[in-house]
Amino acid sequence: MRPFFSFFLLFSFCFSMGFAQERDATWFREAKFGVFVHYLGGGPEWNAQVERFDVKTFTDQIVQTKAGYVMFTLGQNSGYYCSPNATYEKLAGYEPGQRCAPRDLPMEIADALAKHDIRLILYLPSRSPQQDAQAMKTLGDVNEQLPAPQGFTKNWSAVIQEWSLRYGNKVAGWWFDGAYNTEGWDDYSQPANWRTWAAACRVGNPQSLLAFNRGANRDVAFIKQCEEQDYTAGEQNTFEATPLTNPAPTPLQWQLLAHLGTMWARADGPQQNDGYMIDYIRRVNELGGVVTLDVNVSPQGTIHEAHWKQLQAIGAALRP
Repeated sequence: MRPFFSFFLLFSFCFSMGFAQERDATWFREAKFGVFVHYLGGGPEWNAQVERFDVKTFTDQIVQTKAGYVMFTLGQNSGYYCSPNATYEKLAGYEPGQRCAPRDLPMEIADALAKHDIRLILYLPSRSPQQDAQAMKTLGDVNEQLPAPQGFTKNWSAVIQEWSLRYGNKVAGWWFDGAYNTEGWDDYSQPANWRTWAAACRVGNPQSLLAFNRGANRDVAFIKQCEEQDYTAGEQNTFEATPLTNPAPTPLQWQLLAHLGTMWARADGPQQNDGYMIDYIRRVNELGGVVTLDVNVSPQGTIHEAHWKQLQAIGAALRP
């Protein structure tokens, strides 16, 4: 199939050019903190929702927080994405616009943020959308708790490659959720593995930073799962007591991700007061880490008021 053919040509090129070289995460560490946005949805109103997103309002609010980067979801388990992808539609068996929005929202956000030297990192699940039975079948995947089949990894890499080529250097990294069972990628004797996947991410930008998430358990949130990982997934459900040590193995960049509300993307909270959060992030920064703050954003692109106010207080204190 043509997507596989083009992918393996590009993979071979990347690998022969020293693809596994170390990436520079200095910019990430110096950012101190960033914002995470779960922009999700689905159904017949999805495309209309994506069209209503106000990039200018969103960007203006992010600029006022002084955040150094934004992590933004392309899509998740519903199988709906906020950007076109012809490879996904072909492999999953959907017509254009059925699952991938015609509007390229990440491209517009990346361009708007770049004017203010704010970088964009994209979010995807590690597996096919678990709530879409058709996509699961046609992409060749199984339950995310089981090892990833070879065919699925090839297909998913081809899908990622299309986005990577389109965005190029406009995307500074990727954060992959749900990498629960790594057996499907750990065997480098098989043609599809961690390197295959990472090559797809970096074909557009060789310096893209990658993280693979296994969950909020502290024992797995800060580990290096493979040689292609550059920073810790860092998922946590609370901003716990002030950290005393850097939990990331050298040379992995330490990153901690948690939600300001009481749950991911929830419009309540924040969990802690401004002073607590400023002190918490400052101490993580002093230990060489960076903190990513999940916030609620409306379908129209407006940050929840209480979250936005706290982000502004954090930015004023940490990046005056």
